[in-house]
Amino acid sequence: MSIDLIAPVKEILDKVKQTTSKEIQFIEKDDLTTYAALRMARKNMPSHIIFVKKEHDEIINHLIAHECGHVLRLFSVSEENRLIPKTNDQIKLNALTEIEPEIQELSKVLPFDKLAQIVSLWYTGTYRQVTNFPPDILIEKWIYDEYPELRQYQLKSIKKQQQEALAGSSTEVVKMTPPKFLDVSNIMNYAFFRILGFHFGINFIKPYNNTKYIGSGKKLASLTEAEYVNSYDGDVQMINKWADFLKLSNWFEWADFENIPNSY
Repeated sequence: MSIDLIAPVKEILDKVKQTTSKEIQFIEKDDLTTYAALRMARKNMPSHIIFVKKEHDEIINHLIAHECGHVLRLFSVSEENRLIPKTNDQIKLNALTEIEPEIQELSKVLPFDKLAQIVSLWYTGTYRQVTNFPPDILIEKWIYDEYPELRQYQLKSIKKQQQEALAGSSTEVVKMTPPKFLDVSNIMNYAFFRILGFHFGINFIKPYNNTKYIGSGKKLASLTEAEYVNSYDGDVQMINKWADFLKLSNWFEWADFENIPNSY
């Protein structure tokens, strides 16, 4: 399929091809939760796959650039150092056991099937957030610094992400969410938007004023700024530091990139 992308995004796509020696295939997929998502190619895959919604707007330029940033970081290290986070049913069960009292409390007001669905969604969201946000920060800085033509799309995309994050703190959502999920998500959101806000010169964290997340969020942001090594190995180390800080270390594990199924 053909997508109208601006020149810097095409340049980034070419860089991915050169770095990885893999082609890039675009496939239409309308059940995505965002406009675009990428599946990185393993050795036995001929190309990276970028899934895109048929209906999208110009921020797809930023989303594709961002996803390519993950590819470039992973392939910047030797094959034996290409680790990616993974989860499975047992890891998920162990993680949820840690917050069993919170889940039991929620079971008093929600039917089992709805509770199971909500808890599963929150677990998946938390796992993805803690394993993606640290490198996301450096990828956004890279896009902002190296590709100024992308900034207008980047800013629109980040503001959309901020609105979605704030919607997750609405009164209705809070009533149906175990505190552990809510607290760590908002702490991560605060750190993420604080760091990028200072880099962009924009106040993204005003909505968090007078919330209980500021203290821990500032500490996490400070740790990130002070200790991040800008490399893929640094990504792995910082993800582990975030997980330790938030007490999420048992919520995922690391696996060799080539041993992960193509569909993962």
